[in-house]
Amino acid sequence: MKVSVPTSNGLLLDKYGKYASNDEVYNGHPAISFPVKITDVPKMAKTIALTLLDFDSVPVCGFAWIHWTAINIPAASTIDIPENASHQGGIPMIQGNNSTAGPLIGETDPLTTRHYIGPTPPDKAHDYWLSIYALDAELNLKEGFWLNEFYHAAKGHIIEKQRLSILSRA
Repeated sequence: MKVSVPTSNGLLLDKYGKYASNDEVYNGHPAISFPVKITDVPKMAKTIALTLLDFDSVPVCGFAWIHWTAINIPAASTIDIPENASHQGGIPMIQGNNSTAGPLIGETDPLTTRHYIGPTPPDKAHDYWLSIYALDAELNLKEGFWLNEFYHAAKGHIIEKQRLSILSRA
């Protein structure tokens, strides 16, 4: 599989992160998810899943920040996940909780907790890891699943995984 997202000078476009305009922000968080193009999807794949994690957040908050999780995206040889698919659809998917849903933050608005929230690195540029999973099954998880539940459900079903590092400026 090959994965690509739009960047400029090696950085995630501002509209998808910390420098999003006011109309691209919801509840204090950048809310417009970036488009993702996935090519050369294995023929045996039935669904695609994605995770977007920030491991550079560990020194800042003590854990890897979950920005976006989505599963049960129908597999095809080429998949175009459109801009803002997290909020506006355009492609079927089930979305899980991000880190705002956890007890540390305590957010309760599902439009925030169960959707993409863009990068807002507070200290320096961070690498955000977009992982794409080709799976041989549809996963039996509901909206608002947790990342660990995805990993457990995906065990034994991952055909291929690709990871793409996306740099976002502070």
